[in-house]
Amino acid sequence: MPKVGPPSFPVRRRTVVAAVTPTVKSECMALVTALHAIPNRDERAGEFKKKLDDVSSETRAVINYMIRKEDDHKLYVNTLLRQIPEFLGRKPHDFSKDPLFSFVTSLRFDCGIDTEIISNMTVDEIQNHYRQESHHPEWETQHQRECSPVDILEMAIDRLSRNLQRNDGNLNEEQMLQYLPQFPLGDNKAKQELYLKYVDQYKDTVQNAYVPRPDD
Repeated sequence: MPKVGPPSFPVRRRTVVAAVTPTVKSECMALVTALHAIPNRDERAGEFKKKLDDVSSETRAVINYMIRKEDDHKLYVNTLLRQIPEFLGRKPHDFSKDPLFSFVTSLRFDCGIDTEIISNMTVDEIQNHYRQESHHPEWETQHQRECSPVDILEMAIDRLSRNLQRNDGNLNEEQMLQYLPQFPLGDNKAKQELYLKYVDQYKDTVQNAYVPRPDD
């Protein structure tokens, strides 16, 4: 399995948080308010790209941090999945996550900004993601279909890689057990056992593919 490097420079949650000055926060809040007034999600995403030209260079740099942080995860997981034959012909992991998703969810979860507008938009973004990608248990509820074994395999690799990235390359197995997926349809226990089997099978592969960044 090849090593998986970061896109172009290291972006940590702490990198984003440290860069959010009062000016950046004010501009981001104004941008969110303007976007929230657009009900159509595709139009909202298009307007977001346009409005990036209107913010200061400082704010634009921080938003780019937010986007690159999520892109780092996508690169990591997709490089791993491409080595597994079962994934041939499937859409890329997290294909539904675009810059708008990264911006809104980073404001909420990285920066801890929990206004009503940001909370509502975060729910919209996450539900849109769940609706399109079957490696989440919530997909079962939205489609009234069960996740397949390949979906559960993708779920295991996704969660392993996210765990490593959040813990600077150190796998926290206690967290993996603490946040087991809950499947609303079918045999939840059997699917959890399959998930844990995949976690155990691939944890070393995912761990070995992690490349420490300069600030690890």
